[in-house]
Amino acid sequence: MKIEIDSGAKEWIALKGNELTVKTMEVRACCAPGVQDLVAVPGKPKKIKSFHEFIIDDVSIYVQKSIRGKDKLSLKLSGFSLLKSISAKLQ
Repeated sequence: MKIEIDSGAKEWIALKGNELTVKTMEVRACCAPGVQDLVAVPGKPKKIKSFHEFIIDDVSIYVQKSIRGKDKLSLKLSGFSLLKSISAKLQ
């Protein structure tokens, strides 16, 4: 899997300890089928055996093994001030 990170995201991850976890999160509703989305959170995962580790420019990216998709994972910084976060998309 190829991982593409924009420069703002790299800087933000560096400020958070140079580790980022990308995993799936399922949102369930009472009247509709569940929706699964990607979530990127700073830090190392607790169950590291369930993740692939990719090292890019001294940044460790942990991607959940169950994430399958296209060839590229795109990580971009979004938000402003204290509300910044990383958005993760498969392309």
